[in-house]
Amino acid sequence: MTAADSKIWRIIDLIKWGEDYFKSHNIPNARRELEWFLGNILDLKRIDLYLQFEQPLSQAELDTFRSFVLRRIKGEPFQHIIGIAPFYGRDFKVTESVLVPRPETELIIEILKKNGRVGSVLEIGTGSGCIAVTVLLENLADRVIATDVSKSALAIARENAERHKVSQISFRHHDFLQDDISSTFDAVLSNPPYIGVSELSGLQPEVRDHDPRQALTDGADGLTFYRQFARRRALLNEGGCMLLEIGGEHQVPALEKIFQTAGLNLTIHNDLQGIPRVAEIR
Repeated sequence: MTAADSKIWRIIDLIKWGEDYFKSHNIPNARRELEWFLGNILDLKRIDLYLQFEQPLSQAELDTFRSFVLRRIKGEPFQHIIGIAPFYGRDFKVTESVLVPRPETELIIEILKKNGRVGSVLEIGTGSGCIAVTVLLENLADRVIATDVSKSALAIARENAERHKVSQISFRHHDFLQDDISSTFDAVLSNPPYIGVSELSGLQPEVRDHDPRQALTDGADGLTFYRQFARRRALLNEGGCMLLEIGGEHQVPALEKIFQTAGLNLTIHNDLQGIPRVAEIR
């Protein structure tokens, strides 16, 4: 597929060609990513791509598609290319100021659902705001306070709240490691920076080179935020819980020591791949 190509390219042609091309560059979920690209360019839902699969693309649309493909094979996440990432069945705006939402994080929502509706929620490190917004859209809490140390991330989170017409979130600029919080909550949620600085080099390039560094690592051993959560047990109302995303099996022994030493009960929940993903603290 070149700029001089005179072939008429239909939606289905591009999906078939692109799937093979992406697979040859070791890009997983090739077909789904191409559907996202074409849906974004043509303003079509996924099902409509196949209902209109013989629709040809204009030259301008082909040029945009070509630029998306080139950016992707250079390692840029598809979510950043289209400026949108899915989370719990909804689309959220993303930029390089926020961590790209990932399916594993949806486990926090699932656990909160099983535990039952609460009155108040605090989210530390809201990023795109996808967790806070989803909590309210799923009717899991009456009100949410969502904080982040990054002002640019908070701007994106506010946009996403407006996008989904959610008004019960109070967004606050706050450094959880430095500043106190005087209120108490029924649930404290967080996907904190849990990657040790020594682990950064082993990350996939689209994560390491495009997600904000301060959302990935604490600059130390990856456990700094969990130690702080253990010290902040007073944030919880009676019967309340913390739901914290974790980095996997290798962190579990250290987390057990951190929270049990603080006199807290720890339950580890696995994701769909059987990987320890969320720590529930009571």
